[in-house]
Amino acid sequence: MPRARLQRLARTLAAGATALLIGAGTALPAHAAGLDTAAPKPAPASTKITTADTDDLHTWWHDNGVFNATGPTSNDEVRRSSFYDVKVAEAAKPDKSYDSFAYMSIPRSGKGKVGYTEEDGAEFASQAGLSMSWSSFEYAKDVWVDVTLRTGQKITSADQVQIKPSSYNFQKQLVDGDTVRVKVPYSDAGYRFSVEFAPQLYTAYNDMSGDSGKLTTSAAGNRAIHTEPRNSMMIFAEPKLSGAGKDRLVPKPTSGTTYYPKQGAVTNLDSITEEIVYFRPGTYYMGSDYRAMLPANVKWVYLAPGAYVKGAFRFPHDNQPLYKVTGYGVLSGEQYVYEADTNNNYNHLSGASNCHATCVKMLQFASSDAEQHLDLQGVTINEPPYYSFVVYGNEQTFHMQVQNYKQVGSWYWQTDGIELYNGSTMKNTFFHANDDVLKLYHSDVTIDNTVIWKNENGPVIQWGWTPRTIDNVKVSNTTVIHNRMYWKDVKYNTCILNSSSHWMDMGATNTADPATTVKNISFDNITVEGMTNCAIRDYALSNTENIDIKNLRIDAWNGLDWTSQVSHLKRYTNAAGEKVSIGNETTDGNGLNFENYSVGGQTIEKTANNWADNQLGRLGFDGDNWDSWNAWKSSP
Repeated sequence: MPRARLQRLARTLAAGATALLIGAGTALPAHAAGLDTAAPKPAPASTKITTADTDDLHTWWHDNGVFNATGPTSNDEVRRSSFYDVKVAEAAKPDKSYDSFAYMSIPRSGKGKVGYTEEDGAEFASQAGLSMSWSSFEYAKDVWVDVTLRTGQKITSADQVQIKPSSYNFQKQLVDGDTVRVKVPYSDAGYRFSVEFAPQLYTAYNDMSGDSGKLTTSAAGNRAIHTEPRNSMMIFAEPKLSGAGKDRLVPKPTSGTTYYPKQGAVTNLDSITEEIVYFRPGTYYMGSDYRAMLPANVKWVYLAPGAYVKGAFRFPHDNQPLYKVTGYGVLSGEQYVYEADTNNNYNHLSGASNCHATCVKMLQFASSDAEQHLDLQGVTINEPPYYSFVVYGNEQTFHMQVQNYKQVGSWYWQTDGIELYNGSTMKNTFFHANDDVLKLYHSDVTIDNTVIWKNENGPVIQWGWTPRTIDNVKVSNTTVIHNRMYWKDVKYNTCILNSSSHWMDMGATNTADPATTVKNISFDNITVEGMTNCAIRDYALSNTENIDIKNLRIDAWNGLDWTSQVSHLKRYTNAAGEKVSIGNETTDGNGLNFENYSVGGQTIEKTANNWADNQLGRLGFDGDNWDSWNAWKSSP
């Protein structure tokens, strides 16, 4: 990963800076400004909380949970959802339900812009009063999940509640005017899904101003971008670990020496002598001016279900052959400011062009020339103040196994998803992100079963930014349940699929390297729910072969003109004017292949005259690449 990557982000974002500008000062969330007409109801003081802890179901609670939809929480508090309550019952015992804590994130954690006035990417979310709630539990058999809307808004039918991804097709029942009951079948993969009440839906619009436009919630004279819940509610139903899986992912006495931090302030992890840091259920905080610099002896951080840790972890040493960060607890960056620079006393980046090396990342590792592995499982990352995950060092020797990872509350720019290194796998994850989500920069990578909620910045899937050598990447079963990609000008780094132009000069066309090749990448089953802006923009900086896109399903284009939604396939040159090549799909079958690409249920075919830039397919590919691509419909 280029250390100066922030420079390209700054250039990219500067090009659309007016698109998100709400004001130079701190903007109150819309809840505080009186824009939300449905205020959450207070919980009855006498409510008794009951949780489950059996072989088949485990829920948890925080007695220090507080309702606070507008400002930061205290160190020892956990923000409880002001908008939703959640209960879970075993399907075999539907009359006995248990409470499951509903967490909540709000833009900038209600802090506003501390120590800076420039844009940070959270402007629209703050002005529109968006929030994200979630509730996690472990289960081993089918369950019923009751989700209650606490705003006083009513529903009269279970059909007024949508479950996303829609493909889950879960059974629903109306309990009363506030509550829907959803049956979640057991799966070894678990399920991560959104519960969406019709009264909570709003539409974001582009006001069509300037080059890019600005996002607004006002419909008059503006173009619709996407419809989503104003206050979202995610359910993370995770498989209860047992047997070999539990042995691998939950520390036991034989796993190594273990340090158990006490609840409350945790600012001493830099000097512990144990191998494992085990956070039991409870609340922990590092403050806004500390992140753990773990010593060389630490190989494992475990966040138990019900652990809520405000802070971040850096593994600065590269000596361990196997690192682990596991558990169904929460790691929250809510106390840090945007771009918290460790070289500036953890204040916002000041003066330097970027802080890629010095800003706080939620999880940061160092890699050596020796083979190393990382087990990353279960953790929920909340409110990253910058990148959520990075590895510095030898990227060829660091391999990852990621499963059941979740990322929520990604309001700021540069809150990417995860970059997977050579020989890595990832499955059963959820990402709320405001930059590149799935970053395919390395070979022999497999990704499966990803649910994505995409904010404005960056594309969903990215493999560009610089010439690369990539081979054998497989991405399957990706569902984009929401996105707010809205630009009316044609950006280089957006769309569902993207290979961006060079980060150093995004407008340059002579930054390619014909000595590099990207090949054998397959995308199988990408579903985009609701409206989106564009399918693919590939500004090839490397030779490109065998890119297979099968079953890309887009519900609809947004309300912008077709000129804003066009897909590109371009071949760039090196400084000497030599173009990179793209394989010949027509004769050799090794170019860019769309199989069953559909928009609004209509399959896009090269022979059907519906593929062109001003037709439904929106494929505005360069004419000299005519033989390098195909779009066709396969037999059922």
